[in-house]
Amino acid sequence: MNSINWNRFDYRVNIDFFKRWIPQMAYILGFTFADGNVYKTVLAWDLKQDRELLERINQTMGSNYPIHKRKASFRLRISNPVVVNDLQNLGVYPNKSSSIQLPMVPPQLFSHFARGFFDGDGWIYIRESRNEISVGFSSGSEKFLSQLSNKITKTLDFTTNNLRTKSKITGKGISSISYQVDYFWENAYRVLTFLYGNLENNDLFMERKYKQCKKAKELYEWVKSGGRKWRKIEREFQESMNRILTKFWRAGYNGPQIADKLGVHHSSIYRWLIKTKVRPPFTEIRRRGVINDR
Repeated sequence: MNSINWNRFDYRVNIDFFKRWIPQMAYILGFTFADGNVYKTVLAWDLKQDRELLERINQTMGSNYPIHKRKASFRLRISNPVVVNDLQNLGVYPNKSSSIQLPMVPPQLFSHFARGFFDGDGWIYIRESRNEISVGFSSGSEKFLSQLSNKITKTLDFTTNNLRTKSKITGKGISSISYQVDYFWENAYRVLTFLYGNLENNDLFMERKYKQCKKAKELYEWVKSGGRKWRKIEREFQESMNRILTKFWRAGYNGPQIADKLGVHHSSIYRWLIKTKVRPPFTEIRRRGVINDR
């Protein structure tokens, strides 16, 4: 690993980091497209939280530059002309927000780049009461976001995307325009799986986003296994599923009979009995007809 001593404090960084495509480089490049800035010979990230991610980025780049705690954020600044020049060759410029374009990312590393950008300028929205999940990306550059969303659409074989313009007035009365693309429900699940699925030990990700990803995917998988009907039945009976199933079971109903009363397939009742821990020993479930022998 090449490094350079850049000032009297003996700070170092791998000056070749952005010269070779690897998963960690692709991620940090994507994250820099979202939340990084370059100015003259300085590369910087300034985050309101997620100091741990800055520490991992610092370590991955072979850097010992300090992470400073500011009033409302954490800042990592790496000063090196070679690193900044390489980033500019990849499309990261000063005041880049409205002018960036998607770099030529190797296809096998695109998920890492997209995850880095998503961790910086993406969101996950979960609405459990209505069984909804959505994910989205935002950018000040319409061209970049169009290129990114088209690449995702092609990679995941979606039929379309919904790139849209969003305008707002800042607290200082300045008009601001950004661009967004959203994915909903099954498409959102597929995007999250593409971004965070099969992560390896050395792969970089934002812990906070990763936890939201797991929560969103769990909701989707739960609903797909019968959860949407579960919620509907709870609203109709105005009781928890645990209490509903307990009452039916204690009244002597077997699985198919409970299923008939609730309007679902008996296989769903079997899963629900296990999930709510209402079910008795397996032999009793079989005897009472929750499971049909084939």
